[in-house]
Amino acid sequence: MRLTDLRPLYERPGPWASVYADIGGDVEDVRAAIQLRARSAREQLLEQGADARTAQAVHDFIIDRPSPPGRRGLAVFAAGGEVVHSELLPEGPTDTTADWAPLPHVMPLLVQRGARIPHMVVAVDRAGADISVWTADPEGHEVLAGGREVEGSTDPITKVHPGGPGGWSQARFQRRAENTWDRNARAVAAEVAEVADRFGVELIMTAGDVRARRLLQEHLPQRWQEPLVDLETGGRAVGISPEHLDAARRAALAEYAARRRRASADRLSQELGRRALAVQGVGPVVNALSEGKVLTVLLEDHPESDTQLWIGPEPGQLALFSEDARLMGVDTPEHDRADAAMARALAATAADLVVLEGGEGPRPVDGIAALLRHA
Repeated sequence: MRLTDLRPLYERPGPWASVYADIGGDVEDVRAAIQLRARSAREQLLEQGADARTAQAVHDFIIDRPSPPGRRGLAVFAAGGEVVHSELLPEGPTDTTADWAPLPHVMPLLVQRGARIPHMVVAVDRAGADISVWTADPEGHEVLAGGREVEGSTDPITKVHPGGPGGWSQARFQRRAENTWDRNARAVAAEVAEVADRFGVELIMTAGDVRARRLLQEHLPQRWQEPLVDLETGGRAVGISPEHLDAARRAALAEYAARRRRASADRLSQELGRRALAVQGVGPVVNALSEGKVLTVLLEDHPESDTQLWIGPEPGQLALFSEDARLMGVDTPEHDRADAAMARALAATAADLVVLEGGEGPRPVDGIAALLRHA
């Protein structure tokens, strides 16, 4: 996943309040529970030395949020007396946590984001298609960002039955039907490509008529041929279950994300084996980040980790030792969580982050490795 949307966090000076709280509605007195969590966040921040205005801003923000049904989490980042960024999370934490530190503590947010993949669902038949684009809003909701219906020609749309009147007229009618399907597929493909480019989708899912899907694929530009997945349910016909289509969509997303993680892990193994464009271990990865050479960081999530780095005001100023930070031109190095410092560097350089799960390739040294842009 890319972290570039978090850059505004790093454009403001710290220190930062980073709070994770459950704001869901699974308890009887939801408002009272949320008030307790907001108070806990404020008290934790004040105990760690936060200024009263920032701690109160976080408290008020949590209380003022609408309570969604089910268990949902909220990530809040505040500095200078105001909330700068917040996102809803799929899962709420068991306990409210609050950190006061030089950098925002974004790793729990990134782990829950997973691979937030903008994608498109195209329900297609021989007359046209229904196009839906899914992405995430600034607060982390998965949202239907756009929808469009494409209706092609229906004259003719159905072939003559083989048992009907034959001869030359029947063959001509069948050719006309196939030509109509092809024209409609071209129109759908053009629309799909335009919408996919505009929204920057990474994955296109198709559902519906098998022949129409095959024609759509034939007419899509080459750049959209690979990120194409067929769903074995759904379509445009009356009575098709939207619930089944949505379940298939979510399953395809999960498989696509897992496939990308496996591909990154496989490439890491290959590059490490060649001792080429990859490094592993905290020290080598930190050095590569400070030099702006990292293409992708592969990281195991260890929220209990107390590994610290020395940092300066610039994203590339991170080091294992304060002396090294001073050599980078940092007059007064500060220390902060290693994952917070690395996240800032990744956001600044538009590098990717892959959060590894169990069984996805060999475990890297210290639970962290990086693929490099260049040696």
